[in-house]
Amino acid sequence: MEKQKELGTKPIGALILQYSIPSVIAMIVNAIYNIVDRIFIGQFAGEDALASLTIVFPLMLLTFAFSALIGAGGAALFSIKLGEKDQRGASHYFANTISNGLIVAIIIMIIISLNLESILYLLGATDALISYGTTYMRIILIGYIFQSMSMIFNNMIRNEGNPLLSMIAMLTSAIANIILDYLFIGIFDMGVQGAALATIIGQFSGFSILLSFYLRKKSIIQVTWKDFIPQLEITGKIILIGFSTFIGTIGTSLSMMFLNRGLNLYGGIAAITAMGAINSLYTFFIMPVMGIQQGIQPIMGYNHGARQQDRVIKTIRLGITGTVIFSTVVFLLLYLFPEVAITLFLNKGSSTIPVAVEGLRYFIMMLPLLSINLLSISYFQSTGRGKTSVVLGLLRQFIFLIPIVFILPGFLGLKGVWLATPIADGLAVAVSIIVLMIDVRRNKKVKGISSSESTLKVVTQTV
Repeated sequence: MEKQKELGTKPIGALILQYSIPSVIAMIVNAIYNIVDRIFIGQFAGEDALASLTIVFPLMLLTFAFSALIGAGGAALFSIKLGEKDQRGASHYFANTISNGLIVAIIIMIIISLNLESILYLLGATDALISYGTTYMRIILIGYIFQSMSMIFNNMIRNEGNPLLSMIAMLTSAIANIILDYLFIGIFDMGVQGAALATIIGQFSGFSILLSFYLRKKSIIQVTWKDFIPQLEITGKIILIGFSTFIGTIGTSLSMMFLNRGLNLYGGIAAITAMGAINSLYTFFIMPVMGIQQGIQPIMGYNHGARQQDRVIKTIRLGITGTVIFSTVVFLLLYLFPEVAITLFLNKGSSTIPVAVEGLRYFIMMLPLLSINLLSISYFQSTGRGKTSVVLGLLRQFIFLIPIVFILPGFLGLKGVWLATPIADGLAVAVSIIVLMIDVRRNKKVKGISSSESTLKVVTQTV
């Protein structure tokens, strides 16, 4: 239990480094293997194959969303129980999270498998792209259970105070994927089929490491078979807390579908291919932010359960400060040297490069401040306020982006499609700052730190 107790006693800055650095490293390597997939496919299988992955991406986000719904919700509640020193309750939440995750994963696999081609056409696939997309997704679905369970185990193990093991599992998965990409795509010329096989084998290798943690009885949890029987009350709590992560990811999936349709209408396959490269870069550089988000979640959840609200506020303040600084540096690099990044995915003589460069510069305009929205969602999840986190999760895609992507391109054409994302991001960030300020103001004085001083620190170091 010592590893859990330090969440409530160790200096916050040291804890953020301890928990975030392994997550950041793992997320970066995880992003690298996604990029390597696209580099190999773009260079060896051609631009149509790369465009097909852009079409498939929203569907992959959809599967990820259902895993995140259970994984994020269960982990937040598990962390709060640990903070309350309720080990029996934590074990019960752990087991119910596993069983709910398995049920959801099996249902999703069956539904998508039976309707795959129809779904891909709905997402904007053309006859030239459909064969690539179906080949890739049918293989990916085989490994979906491993992906879903890996996400749940990663969150739980991190909340138990073992961020290094979580990192090792993710690194193993990513490195295996990269090596197999080289073999399957670069050597054996297996195209998208090779990329998909590399992905699911990599996922299984990471899952095996995480599972061994529990099989070797290294965990503090003590479960019985009865704990795995889903209980409606616990399932409802998991869904409520995890719904903001779910709805945010679903929104990303739907918005990508509408963005792809707009790109196809105003820019053709070249614009879709450009978005494939842009998404890969964007994902790579947003992953460290997500790593910090993962790192601060157990700290906030535990201290909320332990009724140490001053430590919760300090955690969100330092988390936002660090991610804003990092994102600003990334924005400057991508904005000033876009061709260097884009040509990782496209041949230097490709006519698609100017389209991708223009799109990238528009697409990342709000990148420096986007983490404020993401970490605010995590803050309200970690403190057990599912409804507020759901509202913040709805903002970017459902409330702002989807309506904007319908309206703006009618006036600005392809430029309007690119601008829809930063405009939606900016509006979501503004609302997140207001909601976070209001919540911090409501906190009473704790350990000599007044709510107004805490609010000032959060806001000034955020914007």
